[in-house]
Amino acid sequence: MFKKNDPYSFTKFCSLLNDKDVIGNIFFEYQVTAYDDIQLAGIISLNKSKNRKFLLQCTQKINIYNPSGMNVSPNNQLRSYDNYPVMINTLMSINKSLGLDFQLLEYSPQTVNTKVQSSGTSGDSTGKTQGSSSSSTVGSSTSQTNSYGTSVSIGDISGVTATSDRSTTTTHDHSYTKGTEMSSSKSSENSHSASMSIKDWGAYSLVSPTSMAPSWTFGQEYPWDAIECRKTNDKPNAKNANQTQIIIPGMMGVRLYDGVSLYPPSHLSMFGINFIMKALWLVTIDDGGPEDITIHHTVNYFSGSHLLEKTDGDIDTVNVYMDKHPSILNVKNDDPLNTKINLTLMGLDPLGIQTRGAVIGFIPNKFATLPVPATSSKQPVPFKIISTSNDLMVKDCTTYPKDCNEGDGFIPSETALTANLSPKCKQLSISLYFKITDSISDYNLFIKHWKTGSANSSGVMLTFVINEDTKNPIKKYVDALEAEGGENNLLTLVLRNQNYASVDYHDYLQLGLNSIKITIESIDDEHFPNCGYQIRAISIEKSGTYA
Repeated sequence: MFKKNDPYSFTKFCSLLNDKDVIGNIFFEYQVTAYDDIQLAGIISLNKSKNRKFLLQCTQKINIYNPSGMNVSPNNQLRSYDNYPVMINTLMSINKSLGLDFQLLEYSPQTVNTKVQSSGTSGDSTGKTQGSSSSSTVGSSTSQTNSYGTSVSIGDISGVTATSDRSTTTTHDHSYTKGTEMSSSKSSENSHSASMSIKDWGAYSLVSPTSMAPSWTFGQEYPWDAIECRKTNDKPNAKNANQTQIIIPGMMGVRLYDGVSLYPPSHLSMFGINFIMKALWLVTIDDGGPEDITIHHTVNYFSGSHLLEKTDGDIDTVNVYMDKHPSILNVKNDDPLNTKINLTLMGLDPLGIQTRGAVIGFIPNKFATLPVPATSSKQPVPFKIISTSNDLMVKDCTTYPKDCNEGDGFIPSETALTANLSPKCKQLSISLYFKITDSISDYNLFIKHWKTGSANSSGVMLTFVINEDTKNPIKKYVDALEAEGGENNLLTLVLRNQNYASVDYHDYLQLGLNSIKITIESIDDEHFPNCGYQIRAISIEKSGTYA
């Protein structure tokens, strides 16, 4: 069992460290959807670029644990609340690189601040009293829901009925009726929601216009405001030298101490915080641009304390302290809070959600990156091509030698892709990537291909390695020219056969992402100079289910 969003998602859980102490955890979720931009501004929109676009949604959940919150027993000697969370500043950003552009479409939460209603008085033995009051809303909550993506269900209902009636009397009657009905429906739905509540804390968002990076500051606003109160007298906390005293107004002091009892911080600060942030980017990759992008996360953490301290007149006074500088939280092994993802692979749709199989025809206008063979001064340019149904990707994964001959590599034409081998480049490799989300259907790989050269050439050998299982390669031989051999130049490789009664029962596939690496090389060196290979199309299709 898996969630319907999983084929497009990547999640990551990390423990948050303040120096070497675990103070909480952080959760990341990334969801990618391939985006076909069909918006138009006029006739100019006919000239579509080769750019590929993706919707990238990042969800970040931060949980900070306050261990002192477990101690809730009454205590008549309580004189301090120490080292509780009072403010967090966090940032999500994407690395800029050549061939990559992105725009921030949405982010949440938006700015949410809280105000509270309170009143209080304080006095001393001289008869002097002072009071304060403030009135507005009490607390605040925010809830956020985002929906996007794709999940397709297909129904195919076919029924055939036939009736016949014949009778003989003084007249003859013969009738025959036949009806066929077919229907197909397709819908897309992909939703993800998360919510959080803010009580006595505020959330303030900011977006950089240059980096398109959203940042959020969460801070306690009651009983004392960690965002508003910034002035310090530079007096260090005797119990924590990293904290300095913060000057707070009298109205906030009354909320902390009424001359009899020392009151705790906000409930979130006392027991722990759990905040959720989301950002949605539209990412554009130019032709030949990077597939991988890195998302950076930064978490700055401030803790605070308030305690009773004796004044010169031996009178208890409440003082508030806060970290001088934020602690930059990290994870174990000093790894940065970064995540690298591959947009193309994450954005692929699983096989089977379309009404037809995944098909790639190697014609020039279908390439995401067009292949370019080696020249006298330049290495070959590896190609990349994605099926129109966005469920199969094929890319050149050859490790080319530095001294390639001119013409080595793959050469496109209007009808086929040519693999050009040479004594310096004896092998070429391509990799297929696709996703499987069912363990029931059987699947076949079809390749339309042929050898090139003269009829005397021995042809090429194809070595298939499925899901990096190098111990069990599959070898196939191509020794027929185009339109020769009576097999329509079609190779079939059964990837899954669940007929348990058959000796061919096997399953090379796995749930999730699958890969097939195909290595192309000459069958023997004797006819090597006259050896070549062309491939017209690749398809992976369901072959039905076995019951």
